Amino acid sequence: MGNQQKGRGTSSWELDEISNLVGIPRFQLENIYRDFRRVSKDYLLDKHEFRRIYKDLMRFSPNSPDYYHLKPSEQTRLHNAMADRIFKTFDRNKSGRLTFDEFISAYILLQNSLSPQVRLNFLLNHYAPNNGYITPTMGRRVIQDMSNLYGINTDYQQLWRNLEANHALQNGLVPQEAFTNYFINHPAYSSAFYNGVQVPIPPPSPQL
Repeated sequence: MGNQQKGRGTSSWELDEISNLVGIPRFQLENIYRDFRRVSKDYLLDKHEFRRIYKDLMRFSPNSPDYYHLKPSEQTRLHNAMADRIFKTFDRNKSGRLTFDEFISAYILLQNSLSPQVRLNFLLNHYAPNNGYITPTMGRRVIQDMSNLYGINTDYQQLWRNLEANHALQNGLVPQEAFTNYFINHPAYSSAFYNGVQVPIPPPSPQL
């Protein structure tokens, strides 16, 4: 997690795992990834294309919120607002581009149909192989990105210090199980995991 200068390809087994986890048909996910490859540069996606592909991903997701009560124009504005929230969270260095990994990371975190433990473990296992332990750099990144995505006003550095003080080993690593349990039981994050990200529908753009 965290913005990069260059992304990476996503392997077939990774797409299989994502498809099985969130329930998007494998061929649809493959099509979305091919579209990402087609429009991305160095496996990085700009904000305009990110909005479009995010909308496609939500369209094929079996657990997407039901917006039947909204007009099509309102649905579009809401999808764009959510995509922009994700983009702002992960575009750390303001490069204007995100990787497919970051895109999927945010999508998994927002899947309320999955338990918080499943979401966190997928994130930590899939994009930062660590043999069951979290490094300080990765831990701080995950905390900061979760806080920004869910809109939790907190000191991510202090949260990591709390984890280090109570769970860190001599080498400074924190066991992944302790990390996930800490946030599953943290009042603010636990509430966010179950309530999701609340994004208001932006007003229509002024007519020129």
